[in-house]
Amino acid sequence: MESTINFNIPLSFQQLVDLVMQLPRPEREKLVTVIQEDDLDEDEPTKAQILENLKRDYIALKAGTLQTRPIEDILNEL
Repeated sequence: MESTINFNIPLSFQQLVDLVMQLPRPEREKLVTVIQEDDLDEDEPTKAQILENLKRDYIALKAGTLQTRPIEDILNEL
């Protein structure tokens, strides 16, 4: 029979790192995989997408067809 106990204990980042480092290597690797997979589910662009966008914008800039937005619009988003 397996029992589970849940605690809500606030930890600093360093405390969390120290706890994770106590895990056996296979479990740490599994944790890294889970975190990386979760991170990939985010809507943030990948490095390749960012570079492709920059390349496309640079080509448009050189061709004089780059579409820009007023600085007021950009500042309002911040």
